[in-house]
Amino acid sequence: MSKPSMRPPRLGSLIASAGSVLLLLALAAAAGSTAFDTLSLDLKHRWVALSAGHSQPGVDLGPHVTASTSRPNPLGVNVFLEQEPDPAVRQRSLELLQAAGVGWIRQQLPWEQVEPTARGSDLDPTYGGSTWDKFDDIVDRANALGIQVVLRVDTSPRWALPAGASDGESPPVDPQDYWDFVTRVATRYRGRVLGYQIWNEPNLSIEWGGQPPNAADYDHLLAGAADRVHAADPNAVVLMAALAPTLTEDASAQSELVYLQQLYDIGIPSSVDALAVQAYGLRGGPDDPRIDRSDVTFSRPELVRQLMVRNGDAARPIWATEVGWNVNPPSMAVQRFGRVTPILQARYTARAFDRVAADWPWMQRLAVWYWKRPDETDRDQDWYWFRLADPGFQLQPVYFALRDFGRG
Repeated sequence: MSKPSMRPPRLGSLIASAGSVLLLLALAAAAGSTAFDTLSLDLKHRWVALSAGHSQPGVDLGPHVTASTSRPNPLGVNVFLEQEPDPAVRQRSLELLQAAGVGWIRQQLPWEQVEPTARGSDLDPTYGGSTWDKFDDIVDRANALGIQVVLRVDTSPRWALPAGASDGESPPVDPQDYWDFVTRVATRYRGRVLGYQIWNEPNLSIEWGGQPPNAADYDHLLAGAADRVHAADPNAVVLMAALAPTLTEDASAQSELVYLQQLYDIGIPSSVDALAVQAYGLRGGPDDPRIDRSDVTFSRPELVRQLMVRNGDAARPIWATEVGWNVNPPSMAVQRFGRVTPILQARYTARAFDRVAADWPWMQRLAVWYWKRPDETDRDQDWYWFRLADPGFQLQPVYFALRDFGRG
């Protein structure tokens, strides 16, 4: 499907639009400050979408991905169900997601939680019983409701960490230990999950144990894990770790574009079925057409796609494993991820799915960030406010917008 024109409107259209903008702003101001904030921000983002041209026009994004004969349900949601001790809460969460038309969930499976004390040991050192129990319960409940599961397999237990590692985000000293665990996971859930994602955002030091990002080390970890998954669960999807969109280039982070090219130079394993991105709107709307290496917009995945095409990898699809807009309070001092109103969060998130369906056939699935937290402990954190529901199941407008999309 062809991409709609992003040329600036003609002068007459600008004058007419300006009059409409003034009228809408006056109406919103009369309605109250919340409506004014929502409308003024939305109008600004709409203006950018109309007037800003692509920074790299005419770049081929490659042919339609034809890995499957029919487009799967793209609507996914990130969940933290392993943090919910009450199975009834997990069940209610999954039922509400099913009611919204959600086709799949992305659920972390931390290695450090399953083998906390020793290689191959799954005895819970605190409560007894099997450390697999809660993950088995999540997979079984999701399957019963027809929701597919992608397991994000990452973190390292203390016994597998290098000396001096600050936390489990560090890769293991011996990749063989991780590969053995991946084999256990894929064997246990063979035929019961959609796929497995190998680590998360390794181009950030904070997700790589405080070490500088290292594409060669991640490529090695990925290659062995992908082979183990396909040997144990041949029909499962192996998903590369999503790379964080970032402009930083130092020991703390590396641009996902630089990092990905390094992976191509080494050789991304052919056993990886899909690449992954994190597609956040941050301070713009879903129709913002600007794509530039010096900015992060919702269109930034196009730069990833261009890089794939240049490296002869047009047939491999992309999944967006985190998508969303933040609604943190205006009083919050730090707003790293931008801020929109709850109404715009709802409108923009649903519109993002429409844009992907119309313009990006190479992006197969998207997972909204995120469902809910188990409690309000992290309420003072900037990222907390992406949620679809509060800990007590107070549903946010974005949930209802997605429900309308999922049912449509």
